[in-house]
Amino acid sequence: MWLTESLCLWVPLRYIRDLDGALKDANQDHERRAVWISETMDGLFILNGNLDLEGGAILRTALAAVEGKPVAGDTRTARERRADAMVDLARHRLDVGDLPTSGCQRPHLTVTAELEVLAGKVPGAGLLNWEQLVPAETLRRLSCDCSVTPIVLGPDGEPLSVGRARRTIPAPMRRAIMMRDRHCRFPGCDRPVTWTDGHHLQHWIDGGPTAYWNVWLLCRKHHRDVHEGGWQLELTSNGSLSAIPP
Repeated sequence: MWLTESLCLWVPLRYIRDLDGALKDANQDHERRAVWISETMDGLFILNGNLDLEGGAILRTALAAVEGKPVAGDTRTARERRADAMVDLARHRLDVGDLPTSGCQRPHLTVTAELEVLAGKVPGAGLLNWEQLVPAETLRRLSCDCSVTPIVLGPDGEPLSVGRARRTIPAPMRRAIMMRDRHCRFPGCDRPVTWTDGHHLQHWIDGGPTAYWNVWLLCRKHHRDVHEGGWQLELTSNGSLSAIPP
């Protein structure tokens, strides 16, 4: 926060003649702060709430910074860009890994799916945080860059064994990829590496190796465009990526 030495401001009279009243109003606005988030029957979350002037200014400034300037080809509306920016803020905060633990675990998303569904061998869906159904292609995107814990089930669905969780992209390889890519590698995008996921050109569930040449950084918007949106990425002869629309 920056404070200037002198400011010439137009100030409403109530901030001059009724200081106690103006402070009381500000405190009342602060006491009205609240956020509501609820899930609808058709799989949407409804978000609304109230913030005081300071809280609202902080959130709007943060969202504007995350949104950045629209790039060529970005067809999202202003509302969609704000929604994506808010989710990016939350994901970035989770990725830092210093939030308080819950149930002896760091807060994170949990995706549960059958191996055949993830591989596209049978139709189906998976569970997000144990309760929300998500399509198979969303499962593939979320599993592109995650920790995987294999669980073997018996004929009645009871867990028989649980393997050790492992990162699909090891930390040393991720650092090398970040140094190579520097930003989202979808053509025309320059989102910084801290706002990207690792994307397997050939998914690991399909036999694609977690190798330097097969993993590229994509921002969350373009990662979704490639999976759920039907875009395809191809490695060119000069070592860059080309994007093929659906």
